[in-house]
Amino acid sequence: MRKSVSGRSLLLLFSGLLAGIVLVQIQKEARFSGIFSEYFLNQYASLRIDTGKLLVYTGRCHMGQYLLLVCLGCLSAAQATLCILLFGMGMLLGTVLSISALRLGLEGILICAVGVLPQLFFYIPAFGWVFFWVWRGGRSRRKYLFLSVAGSLFLIFGILAEVYINPPLLQQLLRRM
Repeated sequence: MRKSVSGRSLLLLFSGLLAGIVLVQIQKEARFSGIFSEYFLNQYASLRIDTGKLLVYTGRCHMGQYLLLVCLGCLSAAQATLCILLFGMGMLLGTVLSISALRLGLEGILICAVGVLPQLFFYIPAFGWVFFWVWRGGRSRRKYLFLSVAGSLFLIFGILAEVYINPPLLQQLLRRM
């Protein structure tokens, strides 16, 4: 019986999530003590953010990731590489959520949620369409090009949301905590 694409990808993502949680839990020393510290969060809440520099940085980072994913779709070992990337993404998510929950409790998880929220609605379609196309082994170059261009438009809107909407939301939340 053939497993569904979403079932396999969720299994990999949640396996990585569990691995990230276990990694944080087995740490004997306070290796992550600076992350989510009260000092850092207070500094961020009152920080004046240079949106121009943030736009350049975020754009380069996410455009590079997206270009890597699009180019990955042309390789024969694309599915195996996507498995590794999906597991790693889950592990990163599990690590961040664990650290935030250990340091700040429920407030830490709320900070993480607000930290990814408006842009996540754009990033999921941008990366998801290309990801599922590669995962399912799509062959039509024309459709792949169309999905890549449509995804890049969603990516641009996600970057704009991450730069111009997310920091004020996060700062507002941190000031109220």
